[in-house]
Amino acid sequence: MAAITTTSSTENDIEEGVSLSRPKSFTDPFALREGRTLVWTNVNMVLKGLGEHSDRTILDHVWGEVPPQQTVAVLGPSGAGKTSLLNVLAGRSSSHGRIHVTADVRWNNYAVEPTDMNIRHSIAFVAQEDSLQVTATPREAIQFSAKLRLPRSTTNAELHQLTHRMLEELGLTNCADTIVGSELVKGISGGERKRTSVGVELVTRPAVLFLDEPTSGLDSFSAVQLCQVLKKVAAAGASVLFTIHQPASEIFSSFDGVILMNQGRVMYQGSVSNVPAYFGQRGYPIPVNHNPADWIINVAQSATIAELQTAGFFPNDERKLGELLELDDKLTGLGLVADRKTDKPAGVATQTQLLVLRELVNLKRNAPVLRARLGLALFMGLLGGIIFLNVGEKARDNFLVVQSQFGAIVMVLIMSMVSTAMPTLVAFSQERPVFLREYSTNHYSVVSYFMSRLAIETLITAIQIFVLCLLTYYLIGMQGGFGIFYTAIFALAMSGTALGVAVGCSTVDPKMAIELLPVMIVPQILFAGIFVQIDLIPKFLRWARYLFALTYALRVLVVNEFEDCASEEFSQLNPLNYCRIVLENTDSDPDETWWNWIVLVSLFGFFRLLAMRILQVKAMRYY
Repeated sequence: MAAITTTSSTENDIEEGVSLSRPKSFTDPFALREGRTLVWTNVNMVLKGLGEHSDRTILDHVWGEVPPQQTVAVLGPSGAGKTSLLNVLAGRSSSHGRIHVTADVRWNNYAVEPTDMNIRHSIAFVAQEDSLQVTATPREAIQFSAKLRLPRSTTNAELHQLTHRMLEELGLTNCADTIVGSELVKGISGGERKRTSVGVELVTRPAVLFLDEPTSGLDSFSAVQLCQVLKKVAAAGASVLFTIHQPASEIFSSFDGVILMNQGRVMYQGSVSNVPAYFGQRGYPIPVNHNPADWIINVAQSATIAELQTAGFFPNDERKLGELLELDDKLTGLGLVADRKTDKPAGVATQTQLLVLRELVNLKRNAPVLRARLGLALFMGLLGGIIFLNVGEKARDNFLVVQSQFGAIVMVLIMSMVSTAMPTLVAFSQERPVFLREYSTNHYSVVSYFMSRLAIETLITAIQIFVLCLLTYYLIGMQGGFGIFYTAIFALAMSGTALGVAVGCSTVDPKMAIELLPVMIVPQILFAGIFVQIDLIPKFLRWARYLFALTYALRVLVVNEFEDCASEEFSQLNPLNYCRIVLENTDSDPDETWWNWIVLVSLFGFFRLLAMRILQVKAMRYY
């Protein structure tokens, strides 16, 4: 598939309407800003052992420093604690469950709590995986972030100017209107995708930028380009700290500082230029024409901790602690986040509106998926309608006829559940990484996200179910009212999508989500009284039928279809009233139809709220 390119507004609109009350630097993400000296000491992370198993130390009295206008790389063998350190400093890891975390983090010698939201507003974090909307373009991704995270008073012209400047500085102008893409959809390159991820976080002009393995998966040229971007960010006054795995010599020499970690401890910290002398003095000189980064990591991996300590590695933490805390107190508690704007970013209504608009664009660009869902409804409606062709119009004085009419109702209900629950289940599982990234970086609230998803799902489901119902209702020749027929099936489908959302939010892998689909569908069929009469189900299991939406939707449709022929007048003509038998076997009482409607709506609301809570918990653990 060829990369999709979109159109954008002209540059002539950029200069118009810029707020005169704001400094020019507001629209320049690389304008010079007041820096923050980031210092951390006594950073510890311990995984508590279970039972007789001993505790595992992940970080052991780690210390370090990143001055403003500098890039500092964290290197080390796998399992050294690089990413764990980054997560603690960025406020994405804290004590929970078996994990115990302690840390003393300071900005310009002022103690801060990284998990505090006031501090997080001045922090940017770029994860190793690029969790971007597949159908969005770099321009749209950056502008979307700016609209949600910058003050409400920001004008459209300022947003355009900031986005334009960001694209220029990140070298994304040529691909600004090409979709991001994925493994299956052609889009921008890996390097361009990574720079887009950086640009999304830079819109708030953070004082501190963290990146986890930013060059992972990039070729040497793209890696150099990205490191040049990081140098620009640092030159603007930010403190840049990132983990990296075996950088090339050219990239390694561009860093201002390096921290080498080994088994959760700091083996070396200092300037890059001092590395050869430091290791040479301790008996590990760097060979000629050898990559210094590869050599120091090889030393950390090949030598034992005892050998390295004897050689003079692992500097005295207490001595360094005193040196690092001897800093000028340039900030007070009020001045710590001086760059923050006085007015708040977008509210819930604006967040929901922007999310809905993005989803509509996603639907438009992902048209094959939408066509597939509508095509599935068309195929299933035609197939079911033809198989049960005119069954509903036949006389109901024959048991096989009534049984077939009941089977037709069951068929439509099951079709509606499967055709709507599965796409929703997979979609939420796939979009979960994007949500977690955007939620953790304060793009929007869980409520806004769910409201926008609900609006889009309601629209798609309404159309999909209408196609299914229209075909089956008239081909089968149903006798009940079409309005009730459609509304009950639509309500069941929405309850099914709500359950699908809850399951999708609980799973990480889309494949796992699909494997859980039978768990959502089969119990509903078994307990609804379709294959076995409810009175024949063991008493200790009968209560389960009240938990499933299919039970109530089936009752509504059975009453809608068979209530008239179950009346006393019909019974006088046909003493063996098969319609009444169907009502009794499914426990369908015409006088309690209103209750079935209430429960259908309640189950939809319950599963939606459950999904929202699951996603909140997942998001809190994520960062």
